[in-house]
Amino acid sequence: MAFATSDDVAARLGRPLAEDEATRVSAFLDDASAFVTEYCNGTWDRATPPAIFRTVVCGEVIRWLSVAPGVILERTGELETQFGQTASNQGLSREATAALRKYRRKVGSLPLRRYDC
Repeated sequence: MAFATSDDVAARLGRPLAEDEATRVSAFLDDASAFVTEYCNGTWDRATPPAIFRTVVCGEVIRWLSVAPGVILERTGELETQFGQTASNQGLSREATAALRKYRRKVGSLPLRRYDC
């Protein structure tokens, strides 16, 4: 189940999706939703997920759309572009994980000491 729709992405882009973008956006929505579900292993109502999930998914999809396939590095100053066989830009950004952190189950340790009285 995707947490956002193509219309949500188009609204955030401020324009309708081009025909060639629609298929990619649909796949990206599924992928980004899977990343969010995997990251947010805490307790949240699966029937009505938090609104931030839609926001994060749309942001990640737009970020992924802005990267051309095959580009592994792109700089603006002094214009540098590097190409590779695959570009691995899919994954949650630092900003996305920060926004979702409260929906992630926390794991920690608790030191136990025995004090004899």
